[in-house]
Amino acid sequence: MIGTPIHISKDYAIEKWLENVSKLAYPADLFMVDNSPGLDYVKKVKDCCKKHGIKNAKIVHLDFDQGMSIDEKDKRIEASQEKIRLEVLSKQYDAWFSWECDQIIPADALSKLVKIIKIGNYMMVVHNSWARNNPNEFNPDMGITLIKRECLQKQGFLRKSNSPCWQGGERWFKERILRSGGNYLDVYGVINPIYHLSE
Repeated sequence: MIGTPIHISKDYAIEKWLENVSKLAYPADLFMVDNSPGLDYVKKVKDCCKKHGIKNAKIVHLDFDQGMSIDEKDKRIEASQEKIRLEVLSKQYDAWFSWECDQIIPADALSKLVKIIKIGNYMMVVHNSWARNNPNEFNPDMGITLIKRECLQKQGFLRKSNSPCWQGGERWFKERILRSGGNYLDVYGVINPIYHLSE
């Protein structure tokens, strides 16, 4: 299952991204979690899915404070990621293809990650890239990542009430997977080109 948090702040990319989703060679359902203000953006994205012939799409909406500080954005993203994690688990999907809605990838990208995850028996394959504004700076985010169901059963994205030293974010999700006995692989250059869209 392709799972993606969406927000109106990335509206500049959504049309091209959904067109890209429609051309993906590996069959997958699409689950989007909108954390924009109100429901208007959900309608726009649904219309865009129809335009590109995407029939296996589902969109849910989460209400959030719409502050744009790093902390407020992180909370929205983590809650959206948790919603996606629960969708994978409740609907018995084998894996979650985490694919940010501002990244354009080749049609065979998911097929390549599936092959790698099977060959190495990894719980997660993270395809890293370089920072959008600085090609010499490493970007450790999980913008294009395949995560097995078993990995999502071990760890979530929201703070547990009995975890005083909890740290959120994608980097710390990877760390928690390792600490819980799991594994993952960081790869570079397997998927090429990757276009990271900007306004």
